Amino acid sequence: MKRTIGILTVGVLLLLTGCGGDGYTPPLRAIDSVINEKPDSALRLLDSLSTEAATWPKSQRMRHSLLTLKAQNKAYVPFTSDSLARDLVGYYDNNGSSNDRLLAHYLLGCVYRDLGEAPHAVDCYLDAISLADTTAADCDYNTLAVAYSQLAKQYHQQLLLSEELEAQKHAGRYFYLDKDTAKAIYHIVKIADVYILMNKKDSAELIIKEAQRLYMKHGYRQKALQASLSLLYMYVKSSDRLQEAKQLIDQFDAESDWFDSHHELPPSRRQYYSYKGQYFDRIGNLDSAEYYFRKIYRSNMGPVDKDPMYRGLLSVFKKRHQADSIAKYAQLYGEVNDSSIAKKDQELTAQMASTYNYNRNQKIAEQEKQKSRNTRNLLVLVVVIFFGCAILILKKRKDRQDELRLLSQSLLKMKREREGITKELEKIKAKDYESLIVQKERKEEELNNVIASLQQQIGQADLEDHLQQLTGSDIVKAFNEKKLFKQGVASPTKKEWKQLEQQFRKDMPVTSAMLGKAGLSPMELRICILFIIGFDDKDVNTIFYSTPQTISKAKRHANNKLFNTDSAQSLKSNLIINLGL
Repeated sequence: MKRTIGILTVGVLLLLTGCGGDGYTPPLRAIDSVINEKPDSALRLLDSLSTEAATWPKSQRMRHSLLTLKAQNKAYVPFTSDSLARDLVGYYDNNGSSNDRLLAHYLLGCVYRDLGEAPHAVDCYLDAISLADTTAADCDYNTLAVAYSQLAKQYHQQLLLSEELEAQKHAGRYFYLDKDTAKAIYHIVKIADVYILMNKKDSAELIIKEAQRLYMKHGYRQKALQASLSLLYMYVKSSDRLQEAKQLIDQFDAESDWFDSHHELPPSRRQYYSYKGQYFDRIGNLDSAEYYFRKIYRSNMGPVDKDPMYRGLLSVFKKRHQADSIAKYAQLYGEVNDSSIAKKDQELTAQMASTYNYNRNQKIAEQEKQKSRNTRNLLVLVVVIFFGCAILILKKRKDRQDELRLLSQSLLKMKREREGITKELEKIKAKDYESLIVQKERKEEELNNVIASLQQQIGQADLEDHLQQLTGSDIVKAFNEKKLFKQGVASPTKKEWKQLEQQFRKDMPVTSAMLGKAGLSPMELRICILFIIGFDDKDVNTIFYSTPQTISKAKRHANNKLFNTDSAQSLKSNLIINLGL
């Protein structure tokens, strides 16, 4: 039975873990080690292996494809199809490690991100996160962190601020565990940005200043400077904080490495000019305000990027009372903030939130159903194993009883045959048949040996059965429980001693009679019974209200009466040897 269960267990483990290997070759492992830092180089190396990879075993081909998608994503190569990513998810769900499944589902989410299918992307990121084994020593914290980071971006685009906040917190935590301090602090700043959108500006300010302190502590001075832009965003909107805004502007202008040799910002960084324009607008320096609002402009700007430029210029021309310019920029500002567009965005946001909740709840419900099915199947397996073991035990007991019955029948037959031989011997001796006497005596000796052997087997089996009954009785169980208490706390009562002795006489009448003939005192008898039911010397000393000297003396007397040995220590071993325990 044990061997069968062991074979089944090994088989199940092989099915669960797979046996195809991880698919790494030495070149693939070397490429994987540089993908995060040098994705372009890794992608070129992977492309150079494409022809050779077509002849590899499936596990290696899938590893090559997985690393290729990983490198493309790191190198910002846009995905245009989800077919390969879905194949990788299907393969690694059945063959890979938890890190492989995490990466495959994360990359599928990135594919849907590039295809503009936000709900699918969110589901894939959530699946990837749920598959990560954070208890494992080799957990891929980097991929787990970027999965949370990408999830936060999707939530941000749909203004799901509470969900974004949680995702940003998890992203920062796992970047810390991945020992990427700069990215971990960056996500602290992103948490503050969420609080700004939630109009919790006091909390946001405290968080940003803590992020700056951490940046400076770890030597990231430029990143600390960049984080100050979130403070600047808040300060320029508050009339009583314009002095602090000026200090941040002066510091950023003097120290930021974003500026080129002509002290100009690249197009992607020109949001900073809107902050400077708002500052000058608030202090009444309208010429400087107009200058910086116009510097926001770049080609191919989207409506969202144009908003601060048109809004700022409209504010400037209102203060100058320039009607033509006011009309012009009011119209431009109105176009980028059309109420129908805002309404459409609100409806889309509500629709996306509903889609996320519905899809996720549906998936959770299906997972719960699967858990229920797995639990039911496990329960059925346990019941089958239980009844199988019960049947084996009953069969073993029946076989033992059949064996005892056959031995008893053989013993009875031998006794009758011996009785016949004995009677014949008596007759032969009376007639003085010497040769026949010798023959019959030899036969009698053989029968005596067989009978002794059978009696020993039956006696041993009988002893085992009776001792098992004794040790399984309620009173013996009660005595065993007293082993757990300290001396003097729960010594047996007279009634319990009497019940133990009665049970002993009932289940082991032969041994009881032998001990009775030895003339043992009550304490000596009880000590012997305790040794027979499995107590050791320490247990015996604990259970009596007597001194160790008194107990040792009783053991020595019992040993002397039973086995003619003047020793206390050997009483238990003598009982075990002579009774065949």
